[in-house]
Amino acid sequence: MDEARLEHPSRARLCIRVTVRPLPFRPPPAHDELLSSWIGRLAQANHCSAEELCGYLGLGQGRVPERESDLHTVNWARLCEGVQRIPNEIAAMTLPDTVHHSVRCVARHDFQYCPGCVQKTPDLVLRHWRFAWSLICKACGQALAAKSPAGAISDRLLARGIRGAQALKTVVVANDLRRLRRIDLTLRVVSLLGAGRSASVISANARERLIALATIGVGMTRPLLGAAIILRGNDQVVRELRRVFPRHRRVIEKIRRLSRDLDRRLPGRREAAHVHKQETHGISHPSSASASALLAARQAISELGPNANRQALLTRADAIWKRSDGLKS
Repeated sequence: MDEARLEHPSRARLCIRVTVRPLPFRPPPAHDELLSSWIGRLAQANHCSAEELCGYLGLGQGRVPERESDLHTVNWARLCEGVQRIPNEIAAMTLPDTVHHSVRCVARHDFQYCPGCVQKTPDLVLRHWRFAWSLICKACGQALAAKSPAGAISDRLLARGIRGAQALKTVVVANDLRRLRRIDLTLRVVSLLGAGRSASVISANARERLIALATIGVGMTRPLLGAAIILRGNDQVVRELRRVFPRHRRVIEKIRRLSRDLDRRLPGRREAAHVHKQETHGISHPSSASASALLAARQAISELGPNANRQALLTRADAIWKRSDGLKS
């Protein structure tokens, strides 16, 4: 038996006896490859199952380690000797722990992939493919593809999704917990109002994911604008928000006051809504109205820019909303 001195990722020095032989076939990991992806390719190269290889390398039973916290119980001596890699190299192949974040932005499943890279190396999974803000493959520069394509996606939605992804990445890298909570609240409100079925930034559905990312972009620049338009004359939504978010009543009331101020400045929209309600015999569709209002707010911000005057943004959003209703009728 050989005695090996290994460097643990925590920089502690360990002296452990090793009783495992190196794997006969050890294809090197690709740049930024996920540990579970590499373990799977090692198992295939050595003609065994991933479960059998995990047992041989001292990784334990069940799911192959993917996150930093999953490595706390591994047998580092067996693992490093078997794959002929140092602990820091192995730890660098895991995903960061983000369990303390209010937004689930690092996926535990493969919700997207790179068609070009997978064609060259089947079953390959790179770490950044699991990040919510990743839209382009760093290895080849090709656009990442969703596991569940959603048909044609407009250039406008794609551009807004890209801006939202950049905003999310900035907040996560800075570990800004306050802004992460704001993003989480924004996504929950959007789901509640029916503007997005899941409002998930790691959704395998391309359209749902881009809507969630676009929502983040709007929420980080003008979070009150879209909410004020949505709540305008919609008491049912106000009551629902109070029920679901009891700790945010102060913010909800602030937005409601802003929406009432909007009613006084732009009364035409509320009157039109009242007439439409009478024509439909009192049947209202808050989810549909909320979605169209949010889209109008986003378009206004896209046209005038996030730093435009608030009154100009409100006026433009209201005009877009009227025009969209006119086209529907």
